Amino acid sequence: MTDRQTSQAPLPATLWLLAFALAAINLRAPIVVVGPVLESIMQTLAIGAGVASLFTTGMILCFGVLSPLAPGVAARIGLDRAIALALAAITLGGLLRGIESLPVMLVGTLFAGLGIAFGNVFMPSLVKRDRPERIGQTMGLYTVVMGIGATLGAGTAVPLMNLSGHWSVPILMWAGVGLVTAALWIWLAWRRPRRADEGQSTRITRLFKSRTAWTLTLFMGMQSLGFYTLQTWVPAVASAAGVPSAAAGGMLSIINLTSIPASYVIARLAARLHHHSLLVLGLCLLIALGLAGLWLAPTASPTLWAILLGAGQGGCFSFALTMIVMRTRRADHAAMLSGMAQSLGYLMAAGGPLVFGALHGITGDWRLSLWLLMGLLSVQTVAGVMIGRPKLVTVREG
Repeated sequence: MTDRQTSQAPLPATLWLLAFALAAINLRAPIVVVGPVLESIMQTLAIGAGVASLFTTGMILCFGVLSPLAPGVAARIGLDRAIALALAAITLGGLLRGIESLPVMLVGTLFAGLGIAFGNVFMPSLVKRDRPERIGQTMGLYTVVMGIGATLGAGTAVPLMNLSGHWSVPILMWAGVGLVTAALWIWLAWRRPRRADEGQSTRITRLFKSRTAWTLTLFMGMQSLGFYTLQTWVPAVASAAGVPSAAAGGMLSIINLTSIPASYVIARLAARLHHHSLLVLGLCLLIALGLAGLWLAPTASPTLWAILLGAGQGGCFSFALTMIVMRTRRADHAAMLSGMAQSLGYLMAAGGPLVFGALHGITGDWRLSLWLLMGLLSVQTVAGVMIGRPKLVTVREG
């Protein structure tokens, strides 16, 4: 075996960070770009809301179902090539979703969901492999860039559609970003051949006897469930309680914008701490205060409730991803834990918005729905306090 096969050619830090940031932005913008133009898509394709929801909920289900396959792909072809493959799938998915055909767009959603599911798993593993001494900085950058990608994807979709006259333009624009990023990672994968230590068994079932792995998975699931539920229903809950419609819609923007700096700060702070239980307890308390305000006094200060929810949720998401890196010994273990936590976590999250809305349909108000969210937050808090203890994930041999 040659030196070229057994070692990674070093990359300039600036180039590595650029490639890393471009990959991260492609893991969020393609998800949210469809939502703002969904009504126009429905009119063009003559479809109802139920079918149209497949463009977004279908992606979340892809995350849950396909994430466990990602570690095996990375082990077989190498992490850099696997990331390039994921970005190529996202690009192809974006191109197909820009075509005026329901079957083609659904196939595109599958490809994009596959690529993003794999990318979500690969990125913490990449940090563990290439920047173990700068976990806080790099994971902070990762969460911030994903937040910026989501903000840009949602914020530019309608202006680009209005400017061009067609809903496909913003979708195809992000496919173009994916194409450039995939090309860069293909070049990086060629420049940095597969490492000799990539190829070991990465079946996530090897983690099933690890209490730490299950605790982190539960925390990730409850965090994702709360996030996607509030992303779906916050404007409706606030509006029904008497908050003006413009302010109710603005709460969602405030939540997302607040989560960006919070995610960076928490990643940096978590990397410097040895014990994390008090940190995650504080973050869950912020979410609890935001939910309590939304329930008990929604019109008193909707902006404050949104800031509390955004800071708590952004911090918890960043904390979960940082723990994937910090609670594992090796890059392949990080990929396995990431696959397990994100797969089962997203499957838990997929039913959250549906159950939250169904309870409103049964009771006629949002009180029971908010009580459910508070109850699940208590589960998240207990899991977070447990994962905050400095204990590494155990991986079964064989």
